[in-house]
Amino acid sequence: MAIKLVISDFDRTFTDESLSVAPELKEAIGLIGAKGIRFSIVSGRNYGFLLEFCRELDGLLDSFVAENGCIGHFKGKKCVLGDSARRGELLGRLKQLGVPYGQGEVIVAVEARYQPQLCKALSGLDGAFHVIRNVDSLMILPAGISKSSGAAWLARMYGVQLSETAAIGDAQNDVAFRDSCVLLGAVSNAIPEMKATADYVCRQSYGKGLQEFIEYIGR
Repeated sequence: MAIKLVISDFDRTFTDESLSVAPELKEAIGLIGAKGIRFSIVSGRNYGFLLEFCRELDGLLDSFVAENGCIGHFKGKKCVLGDSARRGELLGRLKQLGVPYGQGEVIVAVEARYQPQLCKALSGLDGAFHVIRNVDSLMILPAGISKSSGAAWLARMYGVQLSETAAIGDAQNDVAFRDSCVLLGAVSNAIPEMKATADYVCRQSYGKGLQEFIEYIGR
């Protein structure tokens, strides 16, 4: 199996709550890079956060996808990958229903306990959005946008086939990677659904698990 691109989730995979990246993980990414294997991130985090985070890594990453597939960054250029003309209408409905929400440039998120109200808000919007759960949050995305579509965009930008792509994650929204890679990994702290979907379940958690996955690929 010739892997040419490794894609990682960010929270609880690339990093833990400390948001630090261990020197050993950086070294592992550098070693596969020396072999011509690219490394990138697809995350639910907003674009500005990831841009600043990557800048602090001194060139370790030259790409990422933010907002669960909505916004891409490749070698210094930003690209909106998904948007919806009906986003304003959705936000208005959430306000009317008294549902607190968070928003990025494209993505909208609500707490999972508001799922009944969210279903009501989405009713009649003609399938303009779909909802993905991520731990205790519900992420509302434009139709057709997911971590899978974000990973596929990165593969195209690097000129890599999906049959040459590996991905790893921990949560519900990372299960979508299954459709955009040939090798799917799960860190040991991943939810059971992610582990059941994965081809390789790491013995280690968080960044150490990612390092284990990278070393497995780089053998």
